[in-house]
Amino acid sequence: MTFSKRTRFRPAKRVLQVTVAAVLCLPLIHFVSVKLAPKPHEVDRTSDEWKAREKLIARAKVFVPNPPDIGTLDLSRPWNETDGLAPAAVTECRYVAKPIGATTPKFDCRLANGDIVKVKYGRTPERHAEVAATRVLAALGFAADRTMMAPKLRCIGCPPYPFQTRMIAEWFFATPLYDRLFDTDAPREFEWVSVERKMPGRAIEVGLFEGWDWSELKLVDPGKGGASRAELDALRLVAMFLSHWDNKAANQRLVCEPGEGEGDPRATCRSPLLMVQDVGATFGPTKVRYEEWAATPIWADTAGCIVSLDDMPYKGGHFQPTQILEDGRRLLADRLSQLSESQIRTLFETARFPDPSTGEAGDVSGWVRVFQDKVRQIAARPACPRLIDGAR
Repeated sequence: MTFSKRTRFRPAKRVLQVTVAAVLCLPLIHFVSVKLAPKPHEVDRTSDEWKAREKLIARAKVFVPNPPDIGTLDLSRPWNETDGLAPAAVTECRYVAKPIGATTPKFDCRLANGDIVKVKYGRTPERHAEVAATRVLAALGFAADRTMMAPKLRCIGCPPYPFQTRMIAEWFFATPLYDRLFDTDAPREFEWVSVERKMPGRAIEVGLFEGWDWSELKLVDPGKGGASRAELDALRLVAMFLSHWDNKAANQRLVCEPGEGEGDPRATCRSPLLMVQDVGATFGPTKVRYEEWAATPIWADTAGCIVSLDDMPYKGGHFQPTQILEDGRRLLADRLSQLSESQIRTLFETARFPDPSTGEAGDVSGWVRVFQDKVRQIAARPACPRLIDGAR
């Protein structure tokens, strides 16, 4: 029996078709597996770990123990950076392979001293927002990570477009191969990146649940050593000031002092601290949008001193409309008012905020004026009323 050339190649063609179809299905399989994976909100809230975590929140503070002298701060760099990166030098680090999260181009990198930093690159406005917002929070005495703009970063072992290419590798379940493809000693340079170093401390987590939810501030108990209502209101008010709308629990962090028991809420924790850790979606709404930030008032109800993020993306996430009491308004107003025009200008310039008229790095006078106007909305207003019945 004889076979035509067409007949002889038919099985090979079918194998190729099946192989191509299988490969093309891998991203769909990856998508389904992510959707079916356990979610952070599915954590067991009756467990001993969760109860221990709630006890930590009850004792948690929002201001650091030794806040800076605001009027003397140099806002060109984080005041809480003890062995800081030199802003004018080339920053060098070694690429750390890590699963992709969120949607902003970024990667982890290890400095020569062993610290791992998060690097955001490309044109994302989160670079500018995170630098400025963390510096504002730290200057006011809140807990904050240490973030700065680096004009040039040399990454040893970085793949090309590390975020995007690794994402594709994950879609096709090819990360083991991907991680072996690139020369681990080859340098790759990036320009004008943000470099974030975590504030020292142990992040408390229970299962997949990270951080804390704004609705959990009601658990904080001054009688157990936790922050006062005035301090919690100051935290809520600064979130409104920055337009911090992307505020899911994972974008906050519950921190204990460095020590044993990483992540374990049952380990010794003398000084639990509530902090906002991911502030890239600020100065908007959306991110670093001058006109939108200028048009967003501090008060949703000026007479009642109500703040709300309901008009922002995702209706402000888990930040519920809240009445700010007078002690909290005055606390934040006093601290904000200590920032000079020169300091505010330095803040925006070193974060490379865009000139509102051109969209490129340049004159930040408009941003300075909006910042000062928002300070006036908080500081130069009548006293807030006493708690309204039914208000938070």
